[in-house]
Amino acid sequence: MKYRVVGWTDYDGDDVPDAGSRIGYAERHAIIDEIKRNGYLFSGWEHQEGWRTVPVLNDGKKRCFSQRGWGGVMAEAHGCYAPYDYARFTFYESVDERRVKKPSTGFSPDSFTPEGELAESFTLAAEAEVFRSAKENNPFRINDVDALRYLDAGDTLTLTHGEETLIFFVTDVDRERTKLSPEGANEPFPSTVVLVTHDPTKIKAE
Repeated sequence: MKYRVVGWTDYDGDDVPDAGSRIGYAERHAIIDEIKRNGYLFSGWEHQEGWRTVPVLNDGKKRCFSQRGWGGVMAEAHGCYAPYDYARFTFYESVDERRVKKPSTGFSPDSFTPEGELAESFTLAAEAEVFRSAKENNPFRINDVDALRYLDAGDTLTLTHGEETLIFFVTDVDRERTKLSPEGANEPFPSTVVLVTHDPTKIKAE
């Protein structure tokens, strides 16, 4: 999905709808990427209690997290991947106030994108085993790569192998972390795969 953060609002504000509690990976990645670009740093407590600390995406909806949930988002954005690193960004005392950096802008409805224009097409060269699995299974697994960072339900995924091509209409996406980084590690979660569910009536082979 062509998600991006277009501004910030308040947790309890009613100026924009809440997308709900099920926040997908593509939405989460868009938020993490915005935090990285701007160097934002504030806790889950600030996310809920502060001003302009809740991201608004270009679908015209805000994303509200629990304090621990936001701590996890902030931890990943700042390269902290150990199992309990979310606690470093969760509570009021978690982040040194001298290091806090919060957004200073709201949002404009002019930056919203019509829902029908958010869908995106992804193309990936697949190894023989992955390509065969995608042919035979629903859902199928594929290694997570940056090219699939924003893959979401409603998108189109094209897999190629040699001269063969398969096109899938994606109906759901999940990510499985088969192993957590050890405590104190400062590296991304290893062995991550994407679980892609598709509409079998819309597979195209070329």
